[in-house]
Amino acid sequence: MTAKELTVRVAQQDDHSWIVAAHGDVYATEFGFDRRFQDNIADKMRAFLQWPSPFNRIWVGVIEDRPVASIAISERPGGVAFLNFVLVLPQHRGLGAGRAMLELALEHARAHSFAQVQLETYSCLVDARALYARLGFQMTEVTPGQKAYGKNFDQEFWSLQL
Repeated sequence: MTAKELTVRVAQQDDHSWIVAAHGDVYATEFGFDRRFQDNIADKMRAFLQWPSPFNRIWVGVIEDRPVASIAISERPGGVAFLNFVLVLPQHRGLGAGRAMLELALEHARAHSFAQVQLETYSCLVDARALYARLGFQMTEVTPGQKAYGKNFDQEFWSLQL
């Protein structure tokens, strides 16, 4: 598969539950996170869907009619856009899907005159963190030694000036 086979669409109602379940599966398999992580993603999804804003979007990357990636963006005070639900299924990584999803969200923020994009990540997400750095994001805050979801990791916030 190549990134050219990836099509991206605005998430439909059925996609929201896929995003929650896929996050739970991937984080349990790759990082050993427990069920509380998926529950937290479900809570974040419910909150996201309750924020009425013409700017807020969730996109799903699809290959051969199957969802393989997701990303969301929402507005925050002070001209800041916030990324969430960033995920590419493991078998589709390294082909440009993550970069394509992030660039779509960044273009959306630029088109709406946002000055900055932020995201939250964890130190165990080595590949994702490397992609954020390649796109120009910089770590702005770190909270070391977080104990959550049955694991220890550093919680990080990254930012990109647009």
